[in-house]
Amino acid sequence: MLTESVIRIILSVIILIIMIVILTRFRAGKSQAPPRDSLHVLKKRLEKGEITQEEYDEAKKKRGK
Repeated sequence: MLTESVIRIILSVIILIIMIVILTRFRAGKSQAPPRDSLHVLKKRLEKGEITQEEYDEAKKKRGK
C-alpha cells in the first residue's frame, strides 16, 4: 500500500513537470516572432532585392493600400 502511494506521487510529479515544459515551450514559441503583415514582408523582400519595385507596387495595389 505504501509503494502504491509512492508510485502515484512520482507519476504525478513527472506529469506536472511534463506539463510545465510543454506550456513554457508553447509560450516561448509565440512570443519570439512578432506578427507581420504582408506589406512588411513585401518591403523586406524589396530591400533584399528579391522583388522589383514594379512587383512591389503591383502587390501593394492588389492589397488595397
